[in-house]
Amino acid sequence: MFKVGSKLFLGTTGFAAVNLVAYLIFVERLAIGGVALSMLFAALIGVSAAVLMINDGDDETQPRDTALTRASMWPLIAAVGLVLLVLGLVVSQLYFIFGGIVLVAALAEWMVQAWSETASDDPAHNEFARRRLLHPIEFPVIATLGLGVVIFSFSRIMLAISKNAGTVAFMVLSALVLAVGSMFAIRPALKPALVSGICVIGAVGIVAGGIAGTGAGLRPQLAEAAAEDHFSHRECGPEKAKYFDKKAMKTLSLRSNVAAVIELRDGKLTADVYGFTRPQQQVSVPRANPVTFIFRNFDSAERRMVAYLGTAAAAMPVDGEMAGKHGDTNETCTQLIPQGAEQALTITYNKPSIAQDNDKPFTLTVAGLEGQAIEVVVP
Repeated sequence: MFKVGSKLFLGTTGFAAVNLVAYLIFVERLAIGGVALSMLFAALIGVSAAVLMINDGDDETQPRDTALTRASMWPLIAAVGLVLLVLGLVVSQLYFIFGGIVLVAALAEWMVQAWSETASDDPAHNEFARRRLLHPIEFPVIATLGLGVVIFSFSRIMLAISKNAGTVAFMVLSALVLAVGSMFAIRPALKPALVSGICVIGAVGIVAGGIAGTGAGLRPQLAEAAAEDHFSHRECGPEKAKYFDKKAMKTLSLRSNVAAVIELRDGKLTADVYGFTRPQQQVSVPRANPVTFIFRNFDSAERRMVAYLGTAAAAMPVDGEMAGKHGDTNETCTQLIPQGAEQALTITYNKPSIAQDNDKPFTLTVAGLEGQAIEVVVP
């Protein structure tokens, strides 16, 4: 006769078998999803066999006191996690990751609860054993998730309201948090129910505001910037761009893996390459590896360095932005920087220089400055 544990694992195994057959028939035979479902099906067969062999872990010579057991929600949560896991194989990787996390957490909670119910004949001691084992893990995880929800909700509020209203709202909420925290510190003898109620009301209010902010959407200025891609689109002309050049960085904090330092001094562009004592007009860089160029402007006018990248498949910036497309020209650039400032530009060259269709070499130039270029050679 099958017991509860055996029925659960046998049912789960059958469910996995049905999903595997359906996936192989309707989706694809040779795919990562099919392999994953096959491994899951094999693992469930092994677990079901083990559960049947040990008779669900019950010792018939010592009947278990049913008063020590209580209803558990973890089997239902584990089933939801399994459904999300299988759904993620077909729909999205996000569902698969979230389903795996839910399934692992539910199985861990379920196993610990089953163990604690057999720890002794005292239900209070059993509950204490479970809390002592799981609370050091549960509390940080729950606090992290709760804090993440609050932060995300608050961000939705700030993105939905105007800049001036956002400043006022931030100041008011900060003052409220400070006031409530001070009250808790001054009056430590407050009833736990009152403290919990205040915290719950505050969290629910922020989450409700976040939901309302999500429904309202971004404020018009941010919606326009997102639609027109203001802050990620690079404008590589000599003129100052309204968005791309706003608050341009003037110094660097990271200087690792630098291929060359490109300097503009007295209208002349030169490359300072490690290992050479004199300025160079040509720089050799490795293929298929990110390389960084540092641009330093010593001219009195604001300047930007522009890198010609050839065809779209020949090279690309590390951030993936193919900015400044004009016909068949692909280029990327630094921001417009004043005299004495410097910026870095990281690029990955995927093809050698001789593979250029139009025989035009990779170059580093300065926008608005004619006759000055550093040739980039990719072996």
